[in-house]
Amino acid sequence: MAAIRNVFLRPRTPISLIGYKKSGEVDIYVQIRCNSQNFNKIAALKLFDVMLSSNPPPTIWSFNSLLASVKKFKDYPFLLWIYKTSLCADVFYPDVFTHGIIIDSCCHMGELDLGFGFLGHLIKRGWNINVVIFNCLIDRLCKRDRVSDAMELFDRMLDMGCTPDVITYSSLVSCYQKINRIESGLAVVGYMMKAGCSSSVSILNTLVYGFFKSKKILDAIHLLRRMLDMGCRADLITYNTMISYCFENNLFELGFGIFAKLVKDGNTPDLITLSSLVHGLCQAEKLVEATVLFCRLPELGLAPNAITYGTLINGYCRSKKTHAVDVGFGVFGEMLKTGYCPNIILYNVLIQGLCSVKRVDEANVLVEKMHGKWPLGCFPDIISYNSLIKGLCSMKRVKEAGVLVEKMQKNNKSLGCSPDVVTYTTLINGLCRVGDTQAALELLRNMGINKKMHWCKPDKVTYTTIIYSLCRLGEMDEAFQLLTEMDRYDQ
Repeated sequence: MAAIRNVFLRPRTPISLIGYKKSGEVDIYVQIRCNSQNFNKIAALKLFDVMLSSNPPPTIWSFNSLLASVKKFKDYPFLLWIYKTSLCADVFYPDVFTHGIIIDSCCHMGELDLGFGFLGHLIKRGWNINVVIFNCLIDRLCKRDRVSDAMELFDRMLDMGCTPDVITYSSLVSCYQKINRIESGLAVVGYMMKAGCSSSVSILNTLVYGFFKSKKILDAIHLLRRMLDMGCRADLITYNTMISYCFENNLFELGFGIFAKLVKDGNTPDLITLSSLVHGLCQAEKLVEATVLFCRLPELGLAPNAITYGTLINGYCRSKKTHAVDVGFGVFGEMLKTGYCPNIILYNVLIQGLCSVKRVDEANVLVEKMHGKWPLGCFPDIISYNSLIKGLCSMKRVKEAGVLVEKMQKNNKSLGCSPDVVTYTTLINGLCRVGDTQAALELLRNMGINKKMHWCKPDKVTYTTIIYSLCRLGEMDEAFQLLTEMDRYDQ
């Protein structure tokens, strides 16, 4: 008792169990304390003290309730201390549920070996291990990508007569998906179905996501149909995953078809669904339809978020039409009014949109405002400057582009970025377009050896840009020389 009382030096309020003469009454008291709203570490320590000194002692059921309550505030070392102290006091005799809580706590602490030590102890004593304990260890192995060890434990589980449940299978399938072995995950699901265990929507979503991530779109569709035929109902996450990946891979008709299926099945689309749909319409260059859907969001009880705004702005800015870019800036203004703060990705979309319609000076002003103390802005990055340089070169304002590159070289610390291979390749392409191949060659020669250029080395795109220009001018010998140099450089 003295060891427990010394844990906290502050005076402790005595709690008496006078009046509780039966073990059942003590258990009720423990349950009331564990379920109280202000139950914390200090309250747990006081209750544990009372439980040790009570006569008759509480049952192991109450002790497990205390451990489960302590586990909720995730102080796992304290939980293990209670367990060890109870063993020393020789008051409680742990059962399989006690060890289930202990093993799960070891897993959450990252002490997987300790958890397996407890498992080995239970096996040696001949206890029947329940599925919850196996699930804790299998899940932790899977989260460490130790799928071979997890499958070995799974086989051991079967040998011991313990039937896996949907949580066991879900952990294994998720691990296989994470390490890009989706076919193995599908095999696990096949075994699960043969064993008579019903699949869950979370497993379906994991497999669908894995197939789409592996670009196996048709396999994902086929899987969905099979699972639906077997009575596994797809949820909004399933449909959102499929719609999003379809639009990202330019499978517009398929994406719109899945959306129609979603509505037909009685699902209510959420903001993620409709944001994906706006993205798909923009990708398909159906900006009017995308805008109509965007404007209807409030009618559906949904407020567009920063991603929805950014999607629509990107759709207008990438159209390379002056009017569309203006509309994009209009949407940007509405976004600011709602209180959303744009990030660097959105600013780069605006810069690229302006440059695509040859409004480079406006893009330059935007970059300067970003670099200044503009309350709504953020610092430009290398993509911002590369977009501006590309815009200048496309208008044959190569000298201005060169000045900007020199500015980046000299003031890289204050600007927050240095020219990279894309910067120099863009400038080289600009020089070639105005016929100044010699200046482009000189810039190429300086790459990788010039301190001022931060030893930035050329890549295949850099070489190809000049080789194409030389071929166009009929300077084949020099082009072949560069081609040989490129092959040697690549080795």
